[in-house]
Amino acid sequence: MAWRHLLLDLHGCDRNSLNDEKLVRGALEKLSDIMGLHIIAGPIIVHYVGREGSLSGEGLSGFVIVAESHVSIHTDIRTGYASIDVYSCKEFDIDSIEEYLRREFKPIRVHKKTVLRGPEIEEYAEIQTSK
Repeated sequence: MAWRHLLLDLHGCDRNSLNDEKLVRGALEKLSDIMGLHIIAGPIIVHYVGREGSLSGEGLSGFVIVAESHVSIHTDIRTGYASIDVYSCKEFDIDSIEEYLRREFKPIRVHKKTVLRGPEIEEYAEIQTSK
């Protein structure tokens, strides 16, 4: 069994959506729902204003822990950027996630990458069983 880690970079987003705590909270809940994940903690949303000279701008960071791993959203109002991570041991439909996020944040461009993590776990389980 391998976990899937979907990394989405949303560029040129609607800046109002990036600063909307209700929207970010709702997105974390809706993404969990779309994927059939079970929320066990959160969503937790934090508003952050970067210090002068900091690379971090002003935005929201949201996180939800699900039984199957986590979903996180980080926004930067200054640059119109959002980074979203979906990490799960459960398979999920990338297209429906991207479609939903496009509707909510209205990005000009989306870059996505999927990483498989822990694929050696099946091999390890077989070794443990045969001992």
